[in-house]
Amino acid sequence: MGFGKTKKNTSNNASVATSGRSVIGVDISQNNIRMVQVSGRQLSQVQLEKYAILPLPQNVVLGHEINDYEQFVSILQQCYEKLKTNCKQANIALPTGSVTIEENLVFSKNNEEELSLQEFVEVTVSQIGDLDEMNYDWQILSEQGNDQNILMVAAKTEAVDKCSDLLDEIGITASNVDVDLFAIANAFIFADAKEGGEFAHERIAVFDVSDISLKALIMEGSRILYKQESNFGLEQLVQLIQRNYQVPDDEALAMIFGEAARPKDYKELITDSFNMQIAQEVQRTMQFFYATQSMDSGSDVKHIFISGSGCTPNSGVAEVIYSQTNIPTQQLNPILLATNKTKIEEEQLNKDASSLTTAFGLALRGLI
Repeated sequence: MGFGKTKKNTSNNASVATSGRSVIGVDISQNNIRMVQVSGRQLSQVQLEKYAILPLPQNVVLGHEINDYEQFVSILQQCYEKLKTNCKQANIALPTGSVTIEENLVFSKNNEEELSLQEFVEVTVSQIGDLDEMNYDWQILSEQGNDQNILMVAAKTEAVDKCSDLLDEIGITASNVDVDLFAIANAFIFADAKEGGEFAHERIAVFDVSDISLKALIMEGSRILYKQESNFGLEQLVQLIQRNYQVPDDEALAMIFGEAARPKDYKELITDSFNMQIAQEVQRTMQFFYATQSMDSGSDVKHIFISGSGCTPNSGVAEVIYSQTNIPTQQLNPILLATNKTKIEEEQLNKDASSLTTAFGLALRGLI
């Protein structure tokens, strides 16, 4: 699912095959720009070509809004140059909060108004905003008799065009403007396929602890059954370190990623405390999800996956989540399952991998 610049609608299959082309996924957060380039004709052949990460100075991006456009474009250009690539095709995402996602629309072929599916979607979009000012996309998830279950996504054309224009500024083209939530889903669909498809038809929970937020997805196959976003992420870990050790941002980040010495009580005061906070957020999400389900809906979640910049390697967070939820939990970085063609040392990739899930999922768009 996603949008094209000034596009009003696509067919009921939103994915576009890359046919072996290289594609760059561009992930923009308040603190960093991340780019991941992959290539491949199908999921079994995905190759990680290159990636780049550049930090953003404070206040250049506030939340999801660009506050200093010129400086941002300059850093975006630097990040692209850091890739050292000739690839000009990129996928970029809108934040979930700026789009409307309707997951459970039901279209009846025998509706009284005699609407076509296209007209049905347009009527739904017009309830969100002026049809001439909206971009939208839709996909048939399943059919039962005369009824079709539809997933629809809509966003303001202005927001979609802003994303495309950002890439235009640095000389590359937005092949797709997607949604960050779908990018995360893509990354984990890829990961499960690479691992043998054990959870292809099971209900799983995916949590991405990003720079400033925690995104939660309950999925079954490729369907998103439940979604939630909370203001909890790497930023809270940085603040926890600052409260305990009175250090600036850069020193706190260096501690987090093992680039600076950690005090003897770091595990007790920081790692254990933050892991418990993550586990409590996960537990709260699971409770909200179960509250939306009927008792006979087979709503049990079989497995939890967690990733994101706020999940450092070997932190033990999966074990803490399991102790709180009693659901098998795995810390997984999908990008590490792609064939690695980069010249980056494995050690550095392993350090960065947790923060690259969204960019990687965006780059996969068209292969899922």
